Amino acid sequence: MSKLSIKKDDYVMIISGQDKGKTARVAGVDKDSHRALIEGKDLHTDIRKAVKARKASDKGGLIDQPGTIDISNLMPICSTCNKPTRVGHRKEGDSNVRVCKECGAVLVTKSASTRKASKAKAETAEGKAKAAVRKREKAKEE
Repeated sequence: MSKLSIKKDDYVMIISGQDKGKTARVAGVDKDSHRALIEGKDLHTDIRKAVKARKASDKGGLIDQPGTIDISNLMPICSTCNKPTRVGHRKEGDSNVRVCKECGAVLVTKSASTRKASKAKAETAEGKAKAAVRKREKAKEE
């Protein structure tokens, strides 16, 4: 069995099909059929299903379920260079790791938007800390 380049909770870009160019999160991987269960916003692969209420407390109606797509149609997004990349495999210590072919970094499952949000949050926290230090220095001078 060959090594798969996609794992659960990876953020991937769809490279072919109706959803070409969109990003999604991998909810699960079926190694036997080489398909990944993906969920994201406005995907054509989502399954809309009518569900009947079985109990009085249950709600009936249309529900959306994540759909599957072949793994060959997905490319993982590298969290460091923020681009879809091919995957290499390398041995570090006792474990095998997945490596970005673009930048050479170890692939970590983290979305681009989460990375940008955490970077912005760190910058604002850093700015607040610097402002607090300036206030203290001004108070000491006065």
